Amino acid sequence: MEQTPVYPTTAPGSRELLHRVARSAPFEKSNRLRELLLFLGERSLQDPNGVLREQEIGVEVLGRPPDYDTSHDTLVRVQISHLRRKLQEYFASQGRDEPLIIDIPRGRYVPVFRSRAEAPPEVESKKSAAPMLTPVFIGLAIGLSLTGAAWGGFAAWKQGVEVRRAERPNVDALFSQLFGNGQATYLVLSDVTLIEFENLIGRKVPLSEYEAHQFDRLAAQYIRDPVRRTLAEGFIDRVTTSVSDVQVARDFGVLAAEKHLPLNVVSARDLSSPLVSSQNVILLGSWRANPWVGLFEEHLAFRTDYQETPSSVRFLNVSPLAGEPNAFQAEWRRYGYCRVAFMPNPNHNGNVLLISGTDVVSTEAGGRFLTSEESVRELRHKLGVKSGGAVPHFEVLLRTQVVNSTIPWFELVAYRPH
Repeated sequence: MEQTPVYPTTAPGSRELLHRVARSAPFEKSNRLRELLLFLGERSLQDPNGVLREQEIGVEVLGRPPDYDTSHDTLVRVQISHLRRKLQEYFASQGRDEPLIIDIPRGRYVPVFRSRAEAPPEVESKKSAAPMLTPVFIGLAIGLSLTGAAWGGFAAWKQGVEVRRAERPNVDALFSQLFGNGQATYLVLSDVTLIEFENLIGRKVPLSEYEAHQFDRLAAQYIRDPVRRTLAEGFIDRVTTSVSDVQVARDFGVLAAEKHLPLNVVSARDLSSPLVSSQNVILLGSWRANPWVGLFEEHLAFRTDYQETPSSVRFLNVSPLAGEPNAFQAEWRRYGYCRVAFMPNPNHNGNVLLISGTDVVSTEAGGRFLTSEESVRELRHKLGVKSGGAVPHFEVLLRTQVVNSTIPWFELVAYRPH
């Protein structure tokens, strides 16, 4: 039987660090995660090697009844996963100069306060058994777990990288320009669960409420039936994304590994305003499935337009050029559109890449466009970029054919240099 690892005595300054992190930007709009962090952190300070049970956390912090069934209610595990990623975000950005960090080892609920220079205990104990995964593989594994998909074949992947490296010079140059600027890059998977939650409450969730995770309040305010309300509350706690998003993340992960660029894959639910303003960010999915896209809509030439009755979606053409329509209307299950935009982040110290489809599979077309040597060559030609020149900020619109939830082909129908 595997023994519980023993961690060192908590270092001086740990309590001050705990409260400093709790007051930081990643936690300022999430009362639930802040309370969870403080509860777990204080327990660790009192007893670093203590055991904390899932049910106790659910009752003491998350308001679950004393006899609730943890095998059916996964709220604690979901929130611990969110908290773990928020901590990683803090210590990679605002807290990058902290000499101590707070870590929640896999399989435990009690945080560990340790020196930044130390390797995590669970990693140290397994170094001789297996090589560590690179950050891109860890991130992609998180993204894949959100959909229950599996991604294997490391050996085949490595062999494919060697073949493709010489075949895609324009793609390689584009990605090096986009994300080789010394900033961390976050690939943000869409939150498909949000669309169904919005259907249940009958309104769109604005970014401010989405970032603050105010889902319980929204359910209580807009759903009168207690049964439906409980269903909505349980439903929104299960973060899911689309298989198409995972496929784009896989392809971008290969490119990032080729260029030795760090890539972190996260859910839209775990992004924060400070991070999207100060780092490189790739936003996947529509405005409805990824509210962070809304930060950039008013700056774009092709803007998302949803119509509730009858249900439809299109891209408005703000300033049509000669021969262009005023709008590009999607036809359900026949034709769709995908907008790909490359622009600076709000602080102008990093880049943002938006890939937004009128449907789930059209978003995948945007990923294929950016990883296709022929497509990127066409893009450079249309933008007037000379050989060896940098690609300017741009926006393109792709028209996609949808057949049985797949995209057999797509074409570039409009573009704008920014």
